[in-house]
Amino acid sequence: MFNEEEMKFVPAYYAANGKGQRVPFIVSLMMVDDKNKAALPPAVSASIDRTLIITGTEGVALANIYNVEPLDLVVPAHIDRSMKIDGALVLFRCQSPETAENLMVVMNEAYTLTLVKDKQSNADA
Repeated sequence: MFNEEEMKFVPAYYAANGKGQRVPFIVSLMMVDDKNKAALPPAVSASIDRTLIITGTEGVALANIYNVEPLDLVVPAHIDRSMKIDGALVLFRCQSPETAENLMVVMNEAYTLTLVKDKQSNADA
């Protein structure tokens, strides 16, 4: 059984294009708190902080992804725009688990993806 208390981080990836540009990104679900305001699970917040430290990025470019959007157009637009912003980290907030899964399929087809890792492992590139 899944225990959210044990989940400390969600994975962060680099999306790289054929021009030598790359940008880190994280995929999360759209969630709200008890006051119906947008909220991030603790594991996502921790991953953002961790990724900013590891990659040296300075800020988050928020991309809300809805179930009805054409992902093959919307997702690359967010990534390509963010690749032009020094110090950006893209946070995709998806409306449903299915949309998050489909987003990763689009990302995998459009970019070279690598896991963001701690610098101590010498494999963060």
